[in-house]
Amino acid sequence: MSDPVLEPGDTPVGRVPGAGVERRARLEVSREGWVLRRPRRRPRRGRWADGPAALAARVGDLDDVHRLEVRACDDPGGRVAAADVETVVAPFARRAVARGTLVLADLPDALGGAVPVALRGVAGAPGDLAHDLASVGQRRGVLAGALPADLPTVTAVVATRRPQLLGRVAAMLAAQTYGPLDVVVVVHGGDPDALPLVDVPGRQVRVVAAPAEASLGRALQVGCDAAEGELVTKLDDDDHYGPDHVLDLVLAHRVSGATLVGKSTTIVHLEDLDVTVRRVFGTPESYVHRVAGGTILLCRADLAEVGGWSDVPRAVDSALIRSVRSAGGRVYRPHDLGYVYVRHRRPEGSAEGHTWAADAGHFLVSAREQWLGLLRRPELGTTAT
Repeated sequence: MSDPVLEPGDTPVGRVPGAGVERRARLEVSREGWVLRRPRRRPRRGRWADGPAALAARVGDLDDVHRLEVRACDDPGGRVAAADVETVVAPFARRAVARGTLVLADLPDALGGAVPVALRGVAGAPGDLAHDLASVGQRRGVLAGALPADLPTVTAVVATRRPQLLGRVAAMLAAQTYGPLDVVVVVHGGDPDALPLVDVPGRQVRVVAAPAEASLGRALQVGCDAAEGELVTKLDDDDHYGPDHVLDLVLAHRVSGATLVGKSTTIVHLEDLDVTVRRVFGTPESYVHRVAGGTILLCRADLAEVGGWSDVPRAVDSALIRSVRSAGGRVYRPHDLGYVYVRHRRPEGSAEGHTWAADAGHFLVSAREQWLGLLRRPELGTTAT
């Protein structure tokens, strides 16, 4: 980590609680010192004279806590010194955020900027979209600030039989906040002599063709063979990606040490019903058995090591994950935000459709939140263009 405040172990891996009963801690600051109060544990106390180390030693106490609230206590002896909060509480809060705890601060105006990482407030509870967007955004900001100057290069590979969708895909890729990103578009069934021009402002783009008779796995391999990035990530042409999507995957790959990382299909637009649902399952920032195929990221060298994409027409993502796990690699999921999986309606009588044979009812039964239409939020890459 390049952030001087963070320690090497300050990552969210295995430390972000699931969306069960919310667990909160409170850090009370006064003129003389601080008190850390946690669920079902005795309070921990310290004095400003003890310096930053005394509070820093307690950061592990927050690893099973959703939220830390920093408050100034009524103190007849005088106000809390801003310098004490800035030198002791601010680095502690930053480390807590990096490890997966949402930090809020309710401080008087004199201390308003003493804990810059803290938010003033957040709506909802863990598992609610508004809450999780705030929590993940805060954590992303701290972890991204700790990235080295020499970032790994990433190639986004998009294989499509529907060139008419490439304008929308190009707009989402142009909006990505991750810097060293280039793009390979595979036109599946395209004429090599008449390939479309794909413009992604600020990004290098290569457009290649795969024969119409080639399997999806083969088409993806054509794209990855043309990739130049140290990392490759697969994007589907019909899903939605928020501007921090690639950054999220790079951060996850870095902090987890996993071979392959990706998000989950928890935010889903059901075309048949024109409804967006969000399901909440599993534990974020954890090692898993599978992730959404349209979010996979791994090292190009690791992809080659496991034999590349399987030459199969369907379930290519599952085949790659099996290959990675069979080779001893691990799969990691950071969170589900910044990605919307689109569940298309299947034309009546058509044999075509999703490999995953679940109907709309499957997504509705397990939904925590539901919105009419496609949920329009910039963090999800779904705002109108």
